[in-house]
Amino acid sequence: MQTTQSKQFSCSIPAKLILSGEHSVLYDCPALSMAVKLYTHCESHFTPSSTNSITIELSDFQQKHCFPKPVWQNLATDIEARYQLYLNQNTAIQSVLSKPVDLVLVTLHHFDVFHTIKSGNWYFKIHSEVPIGRGLGSSAGVIVGLLSSLVKHHDLDVDKETLLALARKIESRQHGQSSGIDPATILYGGLLEFHARYTTKQHKAHEFKAWLIDTGSPNSTTGQAVYQVKSQHGDNSALWKQFGKTTQKIIQAWSKQNAAQLYTGIRENQALLEQIGIVPSKVATFIQKLDEDYQAVAKVCGSGSVKGDNAGVLLCFSEQEPKALCDEYGYTCTAISVANKGATCQPV
Repeated sequence: MQTTQSKQFSCSIPAKLILSGEHSVLYDCPALSMAVKLYTHCESHFTPSSTNSITIELSDFQQKHCFPKPVWQNLATDIEARYQLYLNQNTAIQSVLSKPVDLVLVTLHHFDVFHTIKSGNWYFKIHSEVPIGRGLGSSAGVIVGLLSSLVKHHDLDVDKETLLALARKIESRQHGQSSGIDPATILYGGLLEFHARYTTKQHKAHEFKAWLIDTGSPNSTTGQAVYQVKSQHGDNSALWKQFGKTTQKIIQAWSKQNAAQLYTGIRENQALLEQIGIVPSKVATFIQKLDEDYQAVAKVCGSGSVKGDNAGVLLCFSEQEPKALCDEYGYTCTAISVANKGATCQPV
């Protein structure tokens, strides 16, 4: 039975970093990822009313939209039609969600299919500490924040696997094909061994000194990078098998807290990412200098970029903060803090 009372919730969703397995997780390989303390915040307020509207405030884009229910439903239907065009290879993935608000609308649509959104006036405000488009799971943060809010508002008992399946379906509208690793990591929190077909496994938090280095927004989208890698390397089973072996080596090193083995695994992973063409030459040179100047290892996290000089964020393991080299390249560097809790929602 649906409540007719006003309700308000505030949800906080951590960001994610992939230690190993970006791209290869789409080819039936395992991946290792961690939730980090950079948060997307979703504030939601429901008021019973006969007017049936949704207001969406996107603080990071300085945008505010208000739609009557028939209007936002029609806009979401248009998004689904564009996604079908993409699946039929009649349009590019970046045309499916052409505006920031589209991700919110398509998330509301899929929740409405899963469980009818109750009638009334809805207000959602989303703001984020997570740099957008850097490989930190900012899209998944918005999706999981909205879904978690709606679950709370409708008093539903939904397990994480069900929520993950729904989030994965929605994320495919953003990236073309979602492995599910981003929403899984930020739903569960901590360090996660992920496989698209098997049960996820959580590991203990790391004791290594690690840094998040931002090389700037990639010049290609995740969808474009995924598409190019698939078209050039999708059938190379030997390559994906090597990715899988490297990920297993990193998982073992992490479990044993073996720094030397971990560093070797990260170097091998970065070399494979360079092989599939998602590491710009400027970033590859920077990573080589990290090794020479700081005896550090680093790798691209997320999809990287298939053009331009920027690759999004890097995960760097180093005993010393590589600040001088980052300053030389114009990159920012911050210490990584693991978020052991996943998505959380509190009544306001």
